[in-house]
Formats: sequence, C-alpha cells, structure tokens
Amino acid sequence: MDLYRFEVTTKTDVIHVIIAAKNDESAFRLVEVELEKYFLKLPDVEDISLYEKKKIRNGNGFVIHEQETILNS
Repeated sequence: MDLYRFEVTTKTDVIHVIIAAKNDESAFRLVEVELEKYFLKLPDVEDISLYEKKKIRNGNGFVIHEQETILNS
C-alpha cells in the first residue's frame, strides 16, 4: 500500500489531499471521493496532480507548507 499526496487545482485554490491506496488508479478515484465528502458543493476542479508517493512504513509522512504570495501592484 502507498501513501499519496495530491494537489487539486481549482480556479481559486490549491487543495492538498492525502490518500492511502493499493495503486495509482484507486488513489485518483479516492481523491474525488474525499472531495465529495469534504465539500458541500464540489468545486470546479481544473487539475488533479500526483505530487508525491511513498510506501507506507512506520514513520513515513508528508510536510504540507503553504506560503502566501504577496504581489506588489
């Protein structure tokens, strides 16, 4: 089994989704399932990207760090 980290891109956001699955196909399918469970109204998804994949072992994990981008006008 593998641990997957996905980035789901919408028009306004990047959503990080973590999935445990047996294969890539199942993992992509489960991303959509988790989005449907989390949001009352499913956002318009532009892209689902596999960002990272690791074998599940004791001590494995992901760091999710979000930086705010400041644009000067």
